[in-house]
Amino acid sequence: MEIDLRFPTKLDAIADAPEPLRSTLVETVPANEPVRLLLHAPAFSTAAVQSPATLLAVTTNGWFLASESEQNGASVEKCRFADTLFLELTSVLLLGQLKIYFAAVGTAYSATIQFNTIGEDYYREAAGLILAGIDPVLAKGDPEVRDGASLLEGWPLKIRDEAQRYRPKGQRLRAAIRWPAIMGGFQRELAPAGALLITDREFVFLSEEKRSPRQLKEGFYEFGGIITFFPRVRVTDFHVSDHGRFGVLALQVHSALGGEKLEIVFPADEERTLSKAIESVLVAGEPTTES
Repeated sequence: MEIDLRFPTKLDAIADAPEPLRSTLVETVPANEPVRLLLHAPAFSTAAVQSPATLLAVTTNGWFLASESEQNGASVEKCRFADTLFLELTSVLLLGQLKIYFAAVGTAYSATIQFNTIGEDYYREAAGLILAGIDPVLAKGDPEVRDGASLLEGWPLKIRDEAQRYRPKGQRLRAAIRWPAIMGGFQRELAPAGALLITDREFVFLSEEKRSPRQLKEGFYEFGGIITFFPRVRVTDFHVSDHGRFGVLALQVHSALGGEKLEIVFPADEERTLSKAIESVLVAGEPTTES
């Protein structure tokens, strides 16, 4: 199979991957464990980032990531779905990045894949498979489900389109909250605009890329930012605190082998709405609506 050395490629089999990634995965992935998705990303560089070639395999039980090393070898990170915590997808101009957070020996770690954003759809597909593996009970949703889509009505077109783009397919949208950027003096952006989508299976947090005063003055807008997928089965606790101009949502994410605490900053006047939405899902389990 021909591999594009500029952009990510979806492979049919590990045998199609280039060395040394091929041999590394052959030695690591159990022979009796079917590979559901195999993605090769060539070495990637921008003015600020240099990333090695990677090979991501999503199997029926977990994921394996082989990365080239400077010594013409390759290293492997791997984890079962049972110990995978959450996913973070970054999309800014040409730079795409998928970070997979997982737990081992009581500590949280992350595996990072950087790629040209032309291949972003492949890594969204990988994220979907991993999320489905984390919570197989709710993995089989209706691909045509539209329940809750009205919660996005009235949102600016750009952020509404991005919410639809990154919303997990087949999952009912139970709540949707969006908030503007938090501004300081001299038109300085203290925290970017964001949104939280709550489905039957995940919390999806969208955070826009911070903009400079010049971009704000000129009305510049092109979505770029971080999309974080928190499986609801991994969220063990949450706390919303008031810090004056802004609030902070702290999420505790755990598996049997360890966990991580994450914080999301939002405008203070959204505190009640955010608390109510999350509490109704995690505690009461009832559908919510946008406020």
